[in-house]
Amino acid sequence: MKISVIIPTFNSAKTIEGTLKSIISQNWPDLQIIIQDGGSTDDTRSIVEKYPTALLGWQSEPDNGIYDAMNKGIKRDTGEIIAILNSDDTWFPGTLDCVASAFARNPDVGIVSGSIEVWEDAPYGAKVVLKSSLLHLHKGLTVQHPATFVRRNVYDCVGLFNTYYRIGADYDFVLRCLEAGIPWIILTDILVRMRAGGKGGSTFTLDDWKIRRSHQLSSAINETCICANNFARYLARQAVLKTFGRKALSTFRGYLWQKRTYR
Repeated sequence: MKISVIIPTFNSAKTIEGTLKSIISQNWPDLQIIIQDGGSTDDTRSIVEKYPTALLGWQSEPDNGIYDAMNKGIKRDTGEIIAILNSDDTWFPGTLDCVASAFARNPDVGIVSGSIEVWEDAPYGAKVVLKSSLLHLHKGLTVQHPATFVRRNVYDCVGLFNTYYRIGADYDFVLRCLEAGIPWIILTDILVRMRAGGKGGSTFTLDDWKIRRSHQLSSAINETCICANNFARYLARQAVLKTFGRKALSTFRGYLWQKRTYR
């Protein structure tokens, strides 16, 4: 089973080596690494050059955002199973063995998703494990996209990421897959370690609102309640930061995270 991993990058010299090491250490016999770089001006390429397998899949050119980079990578890959891993995230040991086994046991399944460990890159940083779920998507993206592996024919069926959405196209893609009836397996295994503070760091985005409305997942009244609740959380975080400092904010964030099961 050939597995391709797409790594969208831009000026990722500080983190991409850890990502590559976590991929290569899987020791998967038929692995393709696709690095879709947005025109980095730092030492990203020189780090990639240390890993010949990764350098084979290197391409650097301007793109129209992270989802455009993902789409370009998907068009270049040749694997049966496609993963997308951000350039500051890492796979846990045994991730590919676990995922490939799930696909092999279930040949009709199109997508496998697992859990992720989210952590703050700070000495006192918060940490939480978030599961994947298909039951709570009316609230937001509760499938952990960094820990999601997709058969190539799924993209042929439902299409690529919609670049109209700047930070929510993975949410839209997940919903399109469900609407198309793609068979899905949810694993409890923790597959990915992800740094906090990326594109999905906010608890509410305009993209999420647009996607829920376009897929008719919630009413205008419900959306207003969601927006008000998340805005109140934002104000609380800002108040903690201003009054007590960043360490206290991290502790407060950790408390909120531990109350969450999904992203």
